[in-house]
Amino acid sequence: MLLDNENQNKKVHEWITDYTAKGKMSIVTGYFTIGALAFLARYTQDKVNSYRFVLGDIVNFDANRERSLDLLNENISIEAALKLGQLAREAVAFLELEKVEAKTLEPNFCHAKAYIFKTPSSGVDPKNDYYITGSSNLTEAGIGLKKTNNIELNTANFGADAQFREITEWFETLWNRPQAHTYKTVKLDNGKTTQLRFKEYLISEIQKIFVEYAPKELYYKILFELFGSDMLLEANNPELNRDLGRLENTVIYNSLYEYQRKGVISLIKMLQKYNGAILADAVGLGKTWSALAVMKFYQMKGREVILLCPKKLQNNWRNYQKKHNSCFEKDLLDYSLRFHTDLSGDLLDRYTDRADKRFTDEKPKLFVIDESHNLRNDKSSRYQFLVNEVLAKNEDAKVLLLSATPINNSLNDIRNQFKLIVKGNAAGFSESLDIKNIDYTFRTAQKSFNEWSKIPAAHISDFIKKLPPNFFRLTDALTVARTRKMIMGHQDGLTFPLKAKPQNIFVTPKEIGNFDSFEELFDHFPPMLSGYQPAFYTESKEERKKRNEAKKKGLKSNIPILEDELQRDRFLVKMMYILMVKRLESSWSSFQITIERILAHHQNALDKIKRYGQTKKDELADERERQLSLFDDDDSQPAAEEITLGKKRPIKLSDIDRAGNLTLYKKDLKKDLDALQLLQSNLTRFKEKVTLETHHHSEDLKLEKLIECINEKRKRGANFKNPKVLIFTVYKDTAFYLLDQLTKRGFGQIAALPVSETTLLSFETLSRFLNDLRLLPNSSKTNSGNLNPLKTQNL
Repeated sequence: MLLDNENQNKKVHEWITDYTAKGKMSIVTGYFTIGALAFLARYTQDKVNSYRFVLGDIVNFDANRERSLDLLNENISIEAALKLGQLAREAVAFLELEKVEAKTLEPNFCHAKAYIFKTPSSGVDPKNDYYITGSSNLTEAGIGLKKTNNIELNTANFGADAQFREITEWFETLWNRPQAHTYKTVKLDNGKTTQLRFKEYLISEIQKIFVEYAPKELYYKILFELFGSDMLLEANNPELNRDLGRLENTVIYNSLYEYQRKGVISLIKMLQKYNGAILADAVGLGKTWSALAVMKFYQMKGREVILLCPKKLQNNWRNYQKKHNSCFEKDLLDYSLRFHTDLSGDLLDRYTDRADKRFTDEKPKLFVIDESHNLRNDKSSRYQFLVNEVLAKNEDAKVLLLSATPINNSLNDIRNQFKLIVKGNAAGFSESLDIKNIDYTFRTAQKSFNEWSKIPAAHISDFIKKLPPNFFRLTDALTVARTRKMIMGHQDGLTFPLKAKPQNIFVTPKEIGNFDSFEELFDHFPPMLSGYQPAFYTESKEERKKRNEAKKKGLKSNIPILEDELQRDRFLVKMMYILMVKRLESSWSSFQITIERILAHHQNALDKIKRYGQTKKDELADERERQLSLFDDDDSQPAAEEITLGKKRPIKLSDIDRAGNLTLYKKDLKKDLDALQLLQSNLTRFKEKVTLETHHHSEDLKLEKLIECINEKRKRGANFKNPKVLIFTVYKDTAFYLLDQLTKRGFGQIAALPVSETTLLSFETLSRFLNDLRLLPNSSKTNSGNLNPLKTQNL
């Protein structure tokens, strides 16, 4: 097999990683770099029990020659330049192993390059052995860890190849030649020579090179690698410079902090070069305003801008559109607003603000996706629709992704967001970033994470060492991600409040009605929630029997999950049980409101059955909007929407009747209603006690503990001119309950503000709200419309 650094076959480093097992490794190379040696140590030393290196006379330093490594040659990657000390330590630790032997050819130079691996069972199963020979030195460029202009060509094959025996014998002959020395002749300052053990000499020279390397030279190397191509691009691109100059005259750009401006410029360069970027700044660092500046840049260049966001964030974005009297009204920000839930043909087609409602004409576009982590599942119908029906049909499209948490469950989350930039194509970064297959890169990275996570007391630095270079190349090229810690001290006029260590206080009511504990209350949850899974009752006994038998045999259904009505209903019901627990954890009041809604839904379903029995007038058994309304404010809302998305067949009572299950459906509804009514009656009794005890100790122990905490904070804040307490809660039902109870207990100047997760972080909105309450000092003089989201830190 031919291996080069441009074709689709494995690179040398991939061959070594994939095919090295327990055995012995022999390597001949003319040159080597510390980064490549460190790679070998990381990925093979746990397997290989013996190494033999034959190296050319590559470390022959004259006494008057400056002993520094030429970091500007292409054999050294930027990763190596940034981690010289770390890589040097790894290389030295590797060379110090007893199982590592090294010889040098003195006084000859070695041009040969070979990698030979043999297992203990070579004669029994030769397919486990391999060799690679050709032009690849043991350098990062040579083995394919770093892109280079040099063309490398190698032949590789397994032990069954007849040439394997020949090249093995050739190495043994070379190893035993008189010119292959274990000692190195070194010229001293006085002109005399001495001999040192070659491996020890090699170790000492590596340590000298990286300990004594001049910071100035390292600085220039990093600048060259990081910015050399960009500076050249800008120098030859007066149009880009002119466009950036126009951006600098906008209101939005001049409203940003310096670090935000730098982020905007970086994002624009990424979008220009790679057609995509991810803005992953930490929460509260102004991603919305940074994105608006990027959107304005491309609006001025004539691109159509389309913003996709969760529906609950629509007001946050709509407020900045032109003709909405925002603080950026002079910029006339013009973009179309769509929601993640719109990613289906039927829903996009309903819009009237554009002739082609799916944005699939020839006009160049910028797609901005807020909360992009909601589109991390590449198997979901929304993701597939976005890729196949929107992005793939726009030849000239750029994609900007916004997310403070691009990784939620696994590294595949961010992989799938990167793939949106290349319209789902796993090989989409092959030309631009020399990443042949992004799926392979992330499989390797995830495997490294899985191994690292099993190590007791593992350090994050150990995980970073295991990540493949392609991973860093991709993230460095396409991501802007800053934390508060990175910004602090580098931005004049910007300070962040000191965060106290959070207190975790676990308090639950001792009794809720006749229930003595939460556990007892959980035991009385409705058994089926049958009102939310009518599809279950459309199956006849024969169909259900076949399904159960197939399940017992381990056979999978041919129906895709998101098209299987019965499975989707079951998933939704499981999510509802989790939702009920979360609401109860938030407050008994939020839980009671949810129980009321669920009870009303089941009563409505039972009433429909009664009417159907009397009049035979058919009605729908399920109502999608009623189901989803339960998930308002909950972080599982996107998942619930995804489950119910695209349901084509409305389920009618006649469908259930035809399956012979109407009586069973009615029976299960009554069981659920009995359980729900029991919960409701106990919650009502609890509510009566809380309502009667507004001026002294309450049954709501969680509320009492909150009041105690507020009073303590008020005492500590007595010396401040403008003390305030902000209470954050997930569910607005809990917020309004607290507003009512705290007001009854004598707290003044208090209000509740229902907001989405991003709007909550918009200090412009928050400051306007506090101004209305006259809680800001000199509120009549405060023009909150001109506030940067980060410039109201006194809040």
